[in-house]
Amino acid sequence: MSLNVYLHTGIYLALIMVFWFTVYAIAKIFKLSGRNLYVKPFIIIYRTAKFNKLLDDLSNKFKEFWRCYSTLSIFLAFGLILFSAYTLTENIFKLFVRSEEAVGLMPILPGITVGFEPLLYILPAILVGLTVHEMMHGVVARLEDIPIESSGLLLALIVFGGFVEPNEKAFKKSKSLSKLRILSSGPSANLAVALITLIALNVLFQQPQGLLVYSVSPDSPLYKLGLDSWSIISEINGVKLGSTKPSIPFITPYQNPLKELSRLNMTDNLVIKTDKGVFNVSISEFNRSLNVRFYAYPYSPSIFGDLIPRPITFTGYLILMYTCNTNVAFAIFNMLPMYPLDGYGFVDVFLTKIKNRVLRKTTTLCLNAFALGLLLLNISLTFLRFRILS
Repeated sequence: MSLNVYLHTGIYLALIMVFWFTVYAIAKIFKLSGRNLYVKPFIIIYRTAKFNKLLDDLSNKFKEFWRCYSTLSIFLAFGLILFSAYTLTENIFKLFVRSEEAVGLMPILPGITVGFEPLLYILPAILVGLTVHEMMHGVVARLEDIPIESSGLLLALIVFGGFVEPNEKAFKKSKSLSKLRILSSGPSANLAVALITLIALNVLFQQPQGLLVYSVSPDSPLYKLGLDSWSIISEINGVKLGSTKPSIPFITPYQNPLKELSRLNMTDNLVIKTDKGVFNVSISEFNRSLNVRFYAYPYSPSIFGDLIPRPITFTGYLILMYTCNTNVAFAIFNMLPMYPLDGYGFVDVFLTKIKNRVLRKTTTLCLNAFALGLLLLNISLTFLRFRILS
């Protein structure tokens, strides 16, 4: 990484540390931690009975719908377990052989794996994914007459969302069908959110029209021609730019939205098509660069055209896109048969039927090791192949 990247990473981490030190100090001084509020380093939990009432109301009003939904979720969960194992195994193969087609898997580390700007889109997506996931667990738990121990909001490091804790003793004593319904309802809800946002992306936005300019250097020949941030470049020397829609991880084949840039033949004279007209520019033979930075995703205008300002349109598109991608990831990873994920609990319902204790424990350990190995291999190969820390 360059010196600037290290500097930005240090600033991000320092700000996070200062925030948590301040919050923890205030909580200690004013003795804020109590029955409803739990404050420790890097985690805040707020419990409230209002969420419990909301879960009861939702469960009681639409009982038949939730029963049908939670039953269908069981079948969907079987598919998700197989799909998660297959896609992660296939991704390992791609990371070895065809890294340009692989999906990069890595933890969210501010300033290291994720910049500040992408975090602004990722965090709302995580908030939606976590809250919907936990809420569905709670609604179906109440449907199965399992009490809710607590519910509320949590902030862990930089991740914010809702949580629901069904009564563990009541859950363990419940029927196998009830357990399967509760465990599968969360990942199924994530898939539903992903589907809704995918439909919204296709209905509310047009086809990509080019690459969106992030900044233009004063040294760029386009700077003097009036090209600035939020301008669109659609073509250079006959090569169309930004015509590829962003892919959905593990669902559609990965395609680099900026791949056309690497194929450009930067000659002395360039014909550049933009939303502000067609320009003929000359660049130095010693510096084959336009000195223009682009956003990482193409620009897809909304169906309302220029009625909505371009920054708002682009922000809305990215939030929907990240919400779709994040919920797909939640659904896939949560159904891995690895403790403490939903997939582990789901498979364990069937493993408890095995009377041979040694066989049951061996099978559980093997499944955990397999799932953990898939995850760690994907993450480590991502760091190595894409040189995240180099």
